[in-house]
Amino acid sequence: MGANQTTLAAMRQALDAHVAGQLPVGELIAQWRASAASLTLPPVFGQAMEELLRRMEMSAVFAQDSCSFSSTAVTDQLGKWLEKAGKA
Repeated sequence: MGANQTTLAAMRQALDAHVAGQLPVGELIAQWRASAASLTLPPVFGQAMEELLRRMEMSAVFAQDSCSFSSTAVTDQLGKWLEKAGKA
């Protein structure tokens, strides 16, 4: 397993733990940002990930009702990001 694959697997574990209610959103975001620094991916991946993490932060700060997107939708998008990053 290459370096990217190992890091992406750790990011997947963090996302799965968050979805299962075992990892608070702040810890998920911190882990993803720390992990992303070691990835070797085209810049567009970092930009997309950062946008998704910002949305997740906003959905955590604001009540679900006042936010234009749900945290569930963002976690789904993070899962798709992981799939695409794994193929890059």
